[in-house]
Amino acid sequence: MFNFLNSAVLVAAVAALIPLLIHLFSKRRVRVVEFSSLRHLKEMQKRQVRRIKIRQILLLILRMLIVLVAVLAFARPASKGGYVGSHASVSAVILMDRSASMQRQVKDGQLFDLAKKSAADILGNFGQSDELVLIPFDRQTYFPAGERFFSRDVAEDVLSEATAGYEEGNFGDAFNKAVRLLSEAKNLNKELYVITDRQASSLPETVDSITENTTVYFVDVPVETDGNCGVVNVDLGGQLIEVGTGFNVKAEIQNYDNLAKSELLASLFVDGIRVMQAEFATEEKGKQVVQLRSTVYQPGFHYGWVEISDDGFPADNRFYFSFTIPEKFNILIVDGDNSGELVKLALIPSEKLARYWSVKTSRPDQLATSKLGEYDAVVLCGLSTLGSVETSRLLKYVDDGDGIFIIAGAGINPQYFNANFGGILDFQFVTPTPMSFSGAGYYTLERFDYTHPVLMAFSGFQQDSLPTLRFYSLPAVRDGRGNRDLAYFSSGAPAIVESGYGLGKVILLTTPIVPRYSDISSHSFFVPFVIRTMEYLAGDISEYLLKNYVGENVIRALPGREVRYGSVELITPENRSYNIAGTEKLGLAIYDCRPIEMPGIYQLKNNGRLVDLFPVNLPVSESDLSTAGFDRFEKALKTKQFRTIPYDRSSASLISEARFGRELWKLFLWAALIIMAVEMLLSREKETEPDKK
Repeated sequence: MFNFLNSAVLVAAVAALIPLLIHLFSKRRVRVVEFSSLRHLKEMQKRQVRRIKIRQILLLILRMLIVLVAVLAFARPASKGGYVGSHASVSAVILMDRSASMQRQVKDGQLFDLAKKSAADILGNFGQSDELVLIPFDRQTYFPAGERFFSRDVAEDVLSEATAGYEEGNFGDAFNKAVRLLSEAKNLNKELYVITDRQASSLPETVDSITENTTVYFVDVPVETDGNCGVVNVDLGGQLIEVGTGFNVKAEIQNYDNLAKSELLASLFVDGIRVMQAEFATEEKGKQVVQLRSTVYQPGFHYGWVEISDDGFPADNRFYFSFTIPEKFNILIVDGDNSGELVKLALIPSEKLARYWSVKTSRPDQLATSKLGEYDAVVLCGLSTLGSVETSRLLKYVDDGDGIFIIAGAGINPQYFNANFGGILDFQFVTPTPMSFSGAGYYTLERFDYTHPVLMAFSGFQQDSLPTLRFYSLPAVRDGRGNRDLAYFSSGAPAIVESGYGLGKVILLTTPIVPRYSDISSHSFFVPFVIRTMEYLAGDISEYLLKNYVGENVIRALPGREVRYGSVELITPENRSYNIAGTEKLGLAIYDCRPIEMPGIYQLKNNGRLVDLFPVNLPVSESDLSTAGFDRFEKALKTKQFRTIPYDRSSASLISEARFGRELWKLFLWAALIIMAVEMLLSREKETEPDKK
């Protein structure tokens, strides 16, 4: 049975009666003329008259057929379908990729804008009886108008509001949700349209099975995969960044092109100002590391990025980072064996650094009168015992959220330590460090926990190894499981131990650091170790933030006293503001920062004061623009009805052909021409006959 895709034209079929009407009304009335004796003679044979009449009837039929077949051709007949002039209602889902890779520029414009034009063209194929839903997707699948079918008008509204994002794509999850929606659809005819750049990294391994009566259309968009370079990583090397001291920035750049590139520029920006440029070149599909350097002259929060030359995909041409140089700290050192002077010298090796560290040294017997609340952290160096008042004040100090660094001296009293701090650290001294030893041999530090904030700065030494730190005598200890061992001696005994108490933290160095027992204070390791330990215990560790990516849950932990556990204001790179409520945990205010929707530098403010700053970068997977062919997607989706819609071509004829069968208007038009030719031949034969009177 035929179906007509342009059934309104069928009204013109009545025009086929025009030749009949002309024939009927153009018949001449025969005038009878008496003619002598010849009236009895026949002018022609009866069969000649019959032949003329048959020719006239054939011409009439042919002329009527010409009009009728021409009208049918313009009505666009199809080889199958429902009743004339209709098609069965359709339930359709349009999946539209909005992942970061859709932001690339191609010769006709931005890829996402071209995809929107294709989607608008597809929407024009639906009528009022159809139901459909347009679903943008990246890492998540979005339902702006609700997770159900709507009319074409609603889908057009969703399309007009859709924008390309910065997250990686998750086509498999979006496809499965579309399959579920179509399985619940009420209409028998079902269609799924996919508009994506077919990024190879988004090709799903397995997907849900789609019903046999669902036709899957893949829209071909003009992807261009060559020419892209991206900054995939920035490394600050765990170095201790100080005011007025230069620091290094190492940028890793990936060339995704099949051609080598040269004379490219990498620029380093710090606090929004370009401070350095370097030229580089890359091999085809190769990586290049670019070394950059800068200096900052103020403490506090700092941010920056490395940016490379423009190309067709600008979203991955920047990689953001941030770092913090702590403001001035107040530190109290309670010195029992003169090792406190070594700690003080590590914090303030020169007068210019006294701007950032305020260090007070006191004797153990002065601790009872010290105002501990004025200090950000306390260092106990080489103490033997403390009185009950001093001990209880220290424990409350830690319980309230502050930190203590204990450096065990050779004269430590095991009974006192085990009774007051042993339970906190789950650590016991069996005997103190022997005061008598030969010095012929020594122990070294090893097995560092480089994931800990204090030791993270030294992670770059894992391959080159740390300098040999010598310890000539060790205590006998018993280590429990309720603490965190940050480093060990070569003997296997724990060297650095940490544990929490209440809202605060306690770190223990289990052996003396005075030169008679160790040479640690003479090595470059000692100063950054002391500084980072004090920053950590004071709750404001200087950190180098690099590895936050768009779409991830970014959790920030701030010292409770800095924000007083209240809400903070999240300010996005485009200066949008959101209020975020915090939760309290172990003296820290925890904030789940949302939304994180684009790369850049994010700020947290409390009562208008900047309390945190962190970077967010583009997922590296989006930089690889290589595509998978339609055949791979067809195989992965395991669908029997798979069609492609070529780029820059109207989808109407392809969709109509799938819904109604093959269009036959060309055949009807040829038929009309053939009939017209036959009519002309018959008419010419009639005109060439001699007139017979």
